[in-house]
Amino acid sequence: MKLLPKSLDTPQMKLVLGLVAVIVLVLAYYFYVTGTRGQEPVGVVEVTQTDHVRGNPTAKVTLVEFADFQCPACAVYEGLIQKVLADNPQDLKVVFRHFPLMQIHKNALISAKASEAASVQGKFWEMHDLLFVKQAEWSGALNASSMMVTYATSLGLDAKKFEADLKSEAIEKKVMAEYQEAIRLKLPGTPSFFLNGKLIDSPRSPEEFNELIKKAKAQ
Repeated sequence: MKLLPKSLDTPQMKLVLGLVAVIVLVLAYYFYVTGTRGQEPVGVVEVTQTDHVRGNPTAKVTLVEFADFQCPACAVYEGLIQKVLADNPQDLKVVFRHFPLMQIHKNALISAKASEAASVQGKFWEMHDLLFVKQAEWSGALNASSMMVTYATSLGLDAKKFEADLKSEAIEKKVMAEYQEAIRLKLPGTPSFFLNGKLIDSPRSPEEFNELIKKAKAQ
């Protein structure tokens, strides 16, 4: 039985109809994804005492980054963010939130916990920076936990306390709470950025970032 009119039941027309179907699906997906961008999330940029903040704590512009220490793109963006902070010392503060992609990055969770264990001893940002610098070294390691202890020692931390905190239920709970927040927000991946509460497309240069910051400051 022919399901198409005779005029449409040709190989050429079937190919055209197939392409049209694919285009419709792609457009539907595009509008679904982009339709979530720019919406006002609930409480995303409210800086709390448990947040890690870099830059001017009283700055008018807040950049929240959801990132994974094992994500190569996050490591690349780290240099860009450092440049943007240097360009906007009074106007910008950066808040780091954990979004460990554990399904594809086997050491994402332990690295997130390592940064929080370092935070207990007042060195979150030092561990944060070191993890990105050393990413290629530990990301595929089978002994990532022991490597984290080595990094902690190099930062002058108490190794025994760090090891205990690395296994802390409270630290894992904090990391997973931020992970669940990212899931609730349906973030597309890492890094994901919110500027003054709005999800933005990841800028590709310091100039693009600076322009967005300038606009946000003027609002």
